[in-house]
Parts: sequence; C-alpha cells; structure tokens
Amino acid sequence: MTAAMDEDLMTYAWVRLRAGVEPHEVRRQLKLKGLGEAQVRALMQEAHDGRRPSADVSYPALANAAIVQRALIHPDIQRVPAAKAQLYTWKNFLVPDVCDAVVELIDQRLRDSTTAVPFTDPKVRTSRTSDLGQLGHDLIMQLDELMAEAIGIHWSYSDVTQGQRYDLDQEYKAHYDYFLPGTREHQVFCQFLGQRTWTFMIYLNDVEEGGGTRFRRLEKTIMPEKGKAVIWNNLNPDGSVNPYTIHHGMKVRKGSKHIITKWFRERGWGEMFPQEYYRSL
Repeated sequence: MTAAMDEDLMTYAWVRLRAGVEPHEVRRQLKLKGLGEAQVRALMQEAHDGRRPSADVSYPALANAAIVQRALIHPDIQRVPAAKAQLYTWKNFLVPDVCDAVVELIDQRLRDSTTAVPFTDPKVRTSRTSDLGQLGHDLIMQLDELMAEAIGIHWSYSDVTQGQRYDLDQEYKAHYDYFLPGTREHQVFCQFLGQRTWTFMIYLNDVEEGGGTRFRRLEKTIMPEKGKAVIWNNLNPDGSVNPYTIHHGMKVRKGSKHIITKWFRERGWGEMFPQEYYRSL
C-alpha cells in the first residue's frame, strides 16, 4: 500500500468518524476495501488520535447531560445523595455475559498501572491496566458507543477505554480523575483533548470482599456489583474542577476486581451532545 493510499484511507476514515458514522461501521467499510485487521486497527487508532479542537464547551450543558435526565425516569439509575457532586449508579448496565467477555479481554493484555504524576510512590496505584480501546475489538467499540449514548456525550469526546484488574490487597489510593489546573500534568495531558469532564466506570464482577469505591469527602462508598456503572462529573457547572470527587479504589480483601474506566473530555469531533442521544428522554 502506497503512502498516498494510506493518506486517502486515513481521510476516508476520519471524515466518516467526524460526521458521526459509528466506528464499527467504518471498520466494516475499511475491510470491504480490502484492508486486513491490523491495518484497520492502525487506521482507526490514528483517526481517534487525530481529533481536532471543537467549539467552546458549555459547562452548564455538561452538568445537564443525558445521564442527569435519565436518572429522573430510569428505575436502575440513582443519584447518590450528595449535594457537592453529581454522582450516579446504574444497576445492570451490562449483562453478565458481556461482563465476562470484557474480563477475558482485559486479562489477555495487562501492564502495571501508572499515574500522570512522575515519581509517585508506586504503592499509590498497585493494580494492572489493559488498554482495551487500542485493541480495535468490535465489542469494545460497541461499548464505547453504549457508554457515550448513556451519558449523552459523543464518544469522540473521550479517552480510549481502559480496563483494570485488582488482585488481593491492590488498590488505587485517594485521587482525582481531573488534572489540577496550573500543574505540569494539566499542561501536558490537557493541551490537545482538554480537561476530563465525566467519568464512566463499570464493575465487571462481584468481589468476594473489599474493593469498594470510596468518595471520602462525600462520605459515600459504592461496593462492586457485576454490571453496575458508577458515573460522576469531575467538574462544577461553571467548569471549575470539583475537589469533592476525590475517590479511593479500596483494597481487595478477597478475590479480584475487574472494572472498565472511560474518561470524557472537553474536545472531540463535531457536536458534543448528539440529538439522537436525547430523543428517548
């Protein structure tokens, strides 16, 4: 394949993704053009990484995303009683068979988890991570779209999906998901995609003992439950970071814990709040 053909296919994929064509459909179209699985995966990853800055962010709109409205009408979605932050749980967000399939994918490719702050004590985060979003797997791409629709923000306004595995006594000590303004980490990790906005986390198994998510400043602890999602806004309605979202992935005391984590961002392709995500509300 020539460089010109590579560029043409990159443009083909990027234009369709920017126009809102679902990722699995773009993958299918690329395969029909004769590309192999590895070529398709590389093109899709490059297209994802090639996002352009979008228009100014409406932080009040972010604070009123579809998940906020769905919580008023969906019996499985509940806002956790906490005045200082937007924090929700969604029971049975994923069915057990899907949870099991994602656990299997996570365990196929694991690396030591890291933090954005250099020279952090390695005991702060002792889990292992799987970069699921880089696999180009149909199931993960479909989950990307499912989480995006559930929260009401287009999937392109997000980091690639990650999976984590916590074994006995592993944890992630109290931390924020946002990057603290004025720090080197904020400068490095927010220069292209902007600040993290919402977090979407899903428990993939029932933990025998421990493994809860503790929001210490809210005095709330959410325990793992297979298929349950935990969703929160890391920002205030004025766009400032919310320190009340500090949370601790508590130690697993027996068994293991698998989760999905997806962080949404300020920048992506086109419309942040696609109208089709809101038609059922």
